[in-house]
Amino acid sequence: MKSLLLKQNKNILISPIEDTQYVYVIPGNSTEVTNLELNFEKEGVSCEIIVLGKMHEGQSIELTTTSRHLVPNTSCVTNYFVALENSSSSNYVGKIIIAKKAFQTNSYLNNKTLVIGEGTKNITRPILEIEADDVKASHGATTGRVREDDVYYLTSRGLTKKEAEETIVEGFFESVVAKIEDGDVREKVRSGVKS
Repeated sequence: MKSLLLKQNKNILISPIEDTQYVYVIPGNSTEVTNLELNFEKEGVSCEIIVLGKMHEGQSIELTTTSRHLVPNTSCVTNYFVALENSSSSNYVGKIIIAKKAFQTNSYLNNKTLVIGEGTKNITRPILEIEADDVKASHGATTGRVREDDVYYLTSRGLTKKEAEETIVEGFFESVVAKIEDGDVREKVRSGVKS
């Protein structure tokens, strides 16, 4: 499977023709609604959408991902990982749409949010529209805080509180960044989520 780092754009529409990982790093200064849509029009194509971002104090993201399955035997896994600092917010809509003739489709939506500060707002709306039989479609969402015990442990080893939190955030992202198959893309994403 090849990996493709997507350019930051307001509307991204892709019709995949081969197995691909599509990776999108949320810009820290994002203020517009971003739409990322994959329309599966070729049978047998398997894709992954990876969206990652760290919202700094007062920043917000509004993002919609759509995996629209129009033909049989396609699959898509969507991973949306966001870290929220003080007074930042994430408004995420994840859509899985399976057309009537798109049997033997497999689609999963995974949303994980890590809260670092106070006054954050996190809205997640999974939307599954399934018109076909013989399909698998599901979703999961978790939100968790940086644990004080983890911060304490790292500060007792010589890190500042800020450095400890940054290390925890890097570990949070690494669980999905490590799955990016192309080494160059993987390193660009690691750099992108550190800024």
